[in-house]
Amino acid sequence: MATRWQRIRWMGVGFVLAVAGVGLLWGWPPARWPVSRAMPNPTADALSLAFSRVAQQARTAVVNIRAAGPSLARGMGGATGSGFVIDREGHIVTNLHVVQQATRLTVRLADGTQLPARLVAGDAETDIAVLKLIGRADIQPLTFGDSDALRVGEWVVAIGSPFGLDQTVTTGVISAKDRVTDRRNTLQQFLQTDAAINFGNSGGPLLNLAGEVIGVNTQIASRDGSYSGIGFALPSATVREVVRQLIERGQVSRSLLGVQVDRVTPQFARVYGLPNDHGALIQHVEEGGAAYAAGLRSGDVVVAYAGRPITSERDLIRELAATPGDTTVEVRYFRDGKPTSVMLRTEERVSPAVRTMRPRFERRGGPSSDALPEEPETALRRLGLSVADASPLKLMQLGVKDLYAGQAGVLITEVSPVGLAAENGLQEGMLITAVNRHTVRTVDEFLARLGTLRPGDDLVLAVSRPLGRTPQGERRAVTNFFSFTLP
Repeated sequence: MATRWQRIRWMGVGFVLAVAGVGLLWGWPPARWPVSRAMPNPTADALSLAFSRVAQQARTAVVNIRAAGPSLARGMGGATGSGFVIDREGHIVTNLHVVQQATRLTVRLADGTQLPARLVAGDAETDIAVLKLIGRADIQPLTFGDSDALRVGEWVVAIGSPFGLDQTVTTGVISAKDRVTDRRNTLQQFLQTDAAINFGNSGGPLLNLAGEVIGVNTQIASRDGSYSGIGFALPSATVREVVRQLIERGQVSRSLLGVQVDRVTPQFARVYGLPNDHGALIQHVEEGGAAYAAGLRSGDVVVAYAGRPITSERDLIRELAATPGDTTVEVRYFRDGKPTSVMLRTEERVSPAVRTMRPRFERRGGPSSDALPEEPETALRRLGLSVADASPLKLMQLGVKDLYAGQAGVLITEVSPVGLAAENGLQEGMLITAVNRHTVRTVDEFLARLGTLRPGDDLVLAVSRPLGRTPQGERRAVTNFFSFTLP
């Protein structure tokens, strides 16, 4: 008769055999580890695919912007930000604070191509600027979407160059609309998002899942300067009109009524017999202004402007900012609880233009361009180079006499720390041997080759540079190629 421990042992063996049998029926053990039997999630897969599609479609139009100048000399050769191409002519939208202090702008495309750009104009009140590429690039531009149609909670995608990391994609949702971060500037009514935005994202696009630009990433709310889950983008409804006027006029014209407005409180609505607390309450009307001439007075509540509903004082401010001055519009309003309307002609308020840099020439197309070549010395300064003939004395002064023995070329004697040449790795003591495949032996030949080029032309320099020493201890040089688009 089996003891108690024997019965327990046999029961354990039986249990193991049963488990093994079930496992064999189910195809265990697996061919490889680990095994995942997670059920597919069609909704998550579709969302992931949508994010990926937006990133792929938009990437070629999103650019890195490097702003260089005497006041921007610290760190990486200047300030960096983001932007995006909006048309086939090479216009780029970005933030004004990214480029305002620059004396030279360099745009890096998604494929690594670097092109110079000029500032067309900027608008300080919205912090929006428009640049234009100098040179040729086949870029599929981005289009603006309707930020007014956005709903809180909708998914969005931000693309830019935070900390110089090009083509960084982050996702989030619209956290709120009509955020005002500076009470002194009510023209900036932001979209709030939790998509990660950091330094360098400024000027980059905020996109909906259709790949349309619904905002320009502009600010972050943070205690330490890094991402804290709250970012702000200027909505496309504001940006689109500002950009149009900057390109067409070089400045922004806005409408002015000559009124001070406030929100309609529930108490005011009840006392004055309004159907609800929607609208913009006129607190004060300036004599002689457009509103005064049209008969509007203190206590009137504007509920529609140019056919568009006004639900708050911010709506009216935004509509005025989006309407060029000297425009005839219909204004609907309540007075003493009774609806009425009036046609009025707005006053014009022109924002001061911001143009901090403008090159002497701009290339406007292909080889048939009528832009004139620059003076070669001017082109040299734009590159940030000083050169000299490779005389024995000069070679000895720079300590490279034995390095370039038997080589002809032009010696780089100085490189500006904030110049285009320095950004691309050219250094003092290197020897330029060819310009666009043409050998150069003297400074005169070098300048003559530069003199045939226009702003926006391609420039490739063949350069001999030190490469260390041979196993025998002899110094040696190697030829490298440095490519630019002439600014």
